[in-house]
Amino acid sequence: MGTVSFLDLEKERRRKDLAAALGRIGKKFLVMSGKGGVGKTTLAVNLAAALAARGRRTGLLDIDLHGPSVAGALGLACPLAAGADGKLVPAESGPGLKVVTIQGLLPNHDEAVIWRGPKKIAAIRRFLSEAAWEDLDFLIIDAPPGTGDEPMAVLEAIDDLRPLMVTSGHKLAINDAAKAFNFLKAMRRRPVGLIDNQSYFVCPRCGGGVDIYNREAARELAGRVGAPLLASLPLDLEAARAAEEGRPLVWRRPDHPFSLLIAELAEKLEQL
Repeated sequence: MGTVSFLDLEKERRRKDLAAALGRIGKKFLVMSGKGGVGKTTLAVNLAAALAARGRRTGLLDIDLHGPSVAGALGLACPLAAGADGKLVPAESGPGLKVVTIQGLLPNHDEAVIWRGPKKIAAIRRFLSEAAWEDLDFLIIDAPPGTGDEPMAVLEAIDDLRPLMVTSGHKLAINDAAKAFNFLKAMRRRPVGLIDNQSYFVCPRCGGGVDIYNREAARELAGRVGAPLLASLPLDLEAARAAEEGRPLVWRRPDHPFSLLIAELAEKLEQL
C-alpha cells in the first residue's frame, strides 16, 4: 500500500476548495474571442453590469493576466483586498457587481505580468477557489483573445462553463473565431452562442446604422459551427466613451439603444 504525500493532500484540498466555491455559483459564462480588437471586454463588462442591474447576484472575473482592462472599464482604483481569513475579497462596483482581476494585485497600472503557463493557471484557479464570491447567480469570465492557457485553464476547471464567442464581421476576425470554435470542439465543449460585435456603426448625428464589415459573415459562421447568433451589436461611440470613463453605458443610460440590446442579451442568458 502506497503512502499519501503532503503534495497529494494539498492537491486534494485545493480540488475540494474549488468544487465548494463553484458549487455556490449558478450559471458560469466564458466570454472569449479568437482575435483581439473585437470589443470583447467592453461586452463582458456591460453584460455583467446589465445582469447586476436586473437584480442578479453577479461576479466578473478578468483572466486576461497580461492585459487586464476590466478594472479600468469599471473605474475601479483598488479592485482587490485580503480578508481576515486570507481569502481575496472582490471589489464591488455599481449595483452589487463583484469583480476580481489581477490588476488589483499589481503595484501600478503599468506593471507587466511576466508569467509562464503554470503560474498563470495557478493564479486563475486561486481566483476561482480562494476569492470570497459567496453565492452568485452568474459568473462572467472575461478571457484574453485566442486559445491559450487562460481559456484552457477555466474550461478544465469548470465542468459547466458555457462559452460565448465574440467576433466582428471582419474576415480575419471570422477566421480566428472559426479556429476558436475548433478549440472548443477539441476541448469537448459546446458554445452556447455567437455574438456579432461591432456589427455596424451608429452615426452620432442621424442615428442611422452604417455597415463596417460584412453583416452576414457572423451569421454564416454561426450556421457553419452550429451555434445560435445571440446578438448583433453596434460600434457605438457613447458606449466606447463610457468604457473609457469607467462607467458602463448600461448603468449610465439604461434607456440607450445599445443598453437595451445588452439587456436583451442578458435576458437570453437568464433563459439558457
